[in-house]
Amino acid sequence: MQNVLDPTRWQDIFDGKADGLGLSCWRADQLAALNDAAVLSCLPDGALGYTVVVETNDTVGDSIVPGTEDKKSQEKATAVIEPRCGFELPTEAAEKDTLPLLTCEGKEWELDPKDPEELLPEPEDLFDVHLAD
Repeated sequence: MQNVLDPTRWQDIFDGKADGLGLSCWRADQLAALNDAAVLSCLPDGALGYTVVVETNDTVGDSIVPGTEDKKSQEKATAVIEPRCGFELPTEAAEKDTLPLLTCEGKEWELDPKDPEELLPEPEDLFDVHLAD
């Protein structure tokens, strides 16, 4: 919560440089399992991206292509996380108990420094995740 109360650290959060961030490969494992597949590798690709290789759990099965019935399908994809928000740091003259207005794709979030969790945006409000490759 300290990072929320210190707007000078907000840009680091949006750049993927916040303290305590770990690899998010656990999410790739979840998504692969939902699709009856397993993650073979998951590697960071820049500060806010991951390249993941998955393989199906089952073989292709009967096919019109001879010799493929025992093969498993593999695929590689790169996901990129992009910030959706912008803000302007307060000037020296700004009131000390005021946080900047956070604007995320047209929606404005006015955070209260006395209760920052009250109107705190969800991760999906702050970031967009899409396949880049």
